[in-house]
Amino acid sequence: MLRLARHKRTVCVLAVVIFIITPRGGLFAATVNPYRKIAIFVDGTSLDQQRSIVILLDPQVQILHELTLITGLAVQFSPLVDLTTIVQSLLSNPKVQGVYDDAIAIKDQETSLTNELNTPTGKWFGWGEDDVHIHVPPPYNKGIWGVGVTVAVLDTGIDFTHLNLAANILGGFNAIAVPPGGSYYDNNGHGTHVAGIIAAIPYQANGLIGTASAADLVAVKVLDSTGRGFQSDVIMGLQWVFDRGIPMYGIRVVNMSLSFAQGSVPLQKAINRLSQQGVIMVASAGNCGQANGSVEESGGDDGGGSATACDLSQPAQNAVAYPAAYAGVIAVAATDILNNVTKYSRYGPQVAVTAPGGALASSGTAACGDTQQSGRLLSTARDGGYARGSGTSHAAAHTSGVVALALQC
Repeated sequence: MLRLARHKRTVCVLAVVIFIITPRGGLFAATVNPYRKIAIFVDGTSLDQQRSIVILLDPQVQILHELTLITGLAVQFSPLVDLTTIVQSLLSNPKVQGVYDDAIAIKDQETSLTNELNTPTGKWFGWGEDDVHIHVPPPYNKGIWGVGVTVAVLDTGIDFTHLNLAANILGGFNAIAVPPGGSYYDNNGHGTHVAGIIAAIPYQANGLIGTASAADLVAVKVLDSTGRGFQSDVIMGLQWVFDRGIPMYGIRVVNMSLSFAQGSVPLQKAINRLSQQGVIMVASAGNCGQANGSVEESGGDDGGGSATACDLSQPAQNAVAYPAAYAGVIAVAATDILNNVTKYSRYGPQVAVTAPGGALASSGTAACGDTQQSGRLLSTARDGGYARGSGTSHAAAHTSGVVALALQC
């Protein structure tokens, strides 16, 4: 049985109270290509000047991104150069403010997506969306579904041909291409799953009802087919939102279901610029890694004793990842079907809210009329299907949907 949002004031309040404030989170180990760097220049340094400075040091340098949002360049130096000398030379230039590693980001998915073979028919909520709308009194339906609100999904792209998503997708951008541009189609699946949780809409009375099913979506592809991307790709995506997404599509919310192990000046500077424009940014707190600090994306659950469970004796290792840890970003941890904080979800004082992330609930209880499979979340999958997954990625997606509801109020 569907439970719909039915009263404007109720939904506005709901957007504030459906989450439990809690400290959860964690960190993962990331690898770095040492030849990829981000150089930030003094404000006012032209692009021609920036390019000349790096080309003079390495004529074979590849300029990957012109990061106008932060007055910088993402570059890849030739493997034949002495990196230490190059970096020292850049830092000695009065027009250069800093030089930083181009760190790796990953998608915050705790368990791999598994295709749903028994696709539900008719209009249906996943249990996470049902949790969002369940407490609204049944006599009311005032159309609070995120109408007129645009959410940018910084992720692996979106399957814009999916019948439950196509009507709500306004456009997109591929930030990982060199040069940037081209198709923003999802060749991984993560972004499509996240997008469905935010704003899927039934097609011919069939399919998922997203958290804010009337909100518009913009796909910003910053992660590749493996679910990974570079910091400069994410900044390039944020730059596109700033330069094009806001004026073209009226983007008001940015969902970032991805993590960096550590913060950095370039990423924080980009986040600050978007925040100053009034864009509401939502990010996953992150999933804990294995004991050696690596990331487990292909398995694990929340049934206890999982390799991905947070070690509460190691709070620093489990701290909230970035960009969620930045001020001005809503950091979201994950709950399971029984509304308990999951063992995989990172924690820390930066966490603002928790939301449905999916996990193996201790009782395995089905709820809300959905065909539960160990409490994992059912959403859209690329190539037109549906799949189940769990992670703080999905918690962030629910939160972005609720923010869209609140912005319509």
